[in-house]
Amino acid sequence: MSHAPLLRPALPPGTHPIETGRYTLSTPPLSRFCDDLKGWIKNRATGAMVTGQPRTGKTRGIRFAVEEIRDELGPTFPIMTFSCEDHQRPTEARFFEFLLSEFGHSLSHRGTTGAKRARLIQLLIQEACAHHHNRLIIIADEAQRLNTPQYNWLVDIYNALDRQDIATTFVLVGQPELANQRDVFEESKKMQIIGRFMVHLHEFTGLRNFEDFTYCLKGYDEESEYPEGSGCSFTKYFFPSGFQAGWRLASQAKVLWKAFQEVRDEAKLPGKAEIPMQYFSRTVEFALNDYGSLEGGKPIISLNQWKEAIEHSGYRDGGRYL
Repeated sequence: MSHAPLLRPALPPGTHPIETGRYTLSTPPLSRFCDDLKGWIKNRATGAMVTGQPRTGKTRGIRFAVEEIRDELGPTFPIMTFSCEDHQRPTEARFFEFLLSEFGHSLSHRGTTGAKRARLIQLLIQEACAHHHNRLIIIADEAQRLNTPQYNWLVDIYNALDRQDIATTFVLVGQPELANQRDVFEESKKMQIIGRFMVHLHEFTGLRNFEDFTYCLKGYDEESEYPEGSGCSFTKYFFPSGFQAGWRLASQAKVLWKAFQEVRDEAKLPGKAEIPMQYFSRTVEFALNDYGSLEGGKPIISLNQWKEAIEHSGYRDGGRYL
């Protein structure tokens, strides 16, 4: 009788992070972003831009980076995040109301424009000073949606915080159009905006080579764990016998990179030969879910099987629009 099923924890069907997609592992692009973010905070930079193509993992990267910063600087270190909305006709009142709501204020809808502005600034001051940091990191996702009036209102907020001796760092995260906006501001001499929010530039890339793949796949082998405290990595859960025999997902890095390049060439996809994290993750998830085995011995995932997994990730079609 085989005892292989006992090699992994018993979980309700569909609840593993690989099945739900609710997990974030470190990647080379994410590691570079975290390093730069830590540097901006350490040097009290006023502002920075982080640009990247869609589906490269920027939004998840923000959550991961916030956790890293708080692990390093303490759980009370003041970091606030919001995701920008596309307002065709923005008003000051609506903008302040939106920020109050994003930051969790219960009275975001009440009062005049001036009252909302004062309430927002007071909220930010309280957050910055609650544990005597006198620092505030504000990260705006989808920042390519911001327009000139909204930047001007953010300048007012920055100045109000500065008058209270609060060192604020704004980090704008968005698609490549964000860098184009900086060029427009430079041409129109809006240095008050550039100087506060766009001093530094970081490009959030996709995965560029099989070494990047190796780094990421090691995360499934070594850095992941579910359930918490079980000692069971994602790879070990889906290939328990193979894992026990010494097989690791990282050993598949070269063949997986080759599979992506072949799919890319066959589909004649445009742009750089970078693999967005979303398609990489979905490919690995498909492989773990569909090729995972409780059988003994080291598993073999063929080039064609990896290409099948890539097809299911949506890369062939989605890669045309990067």
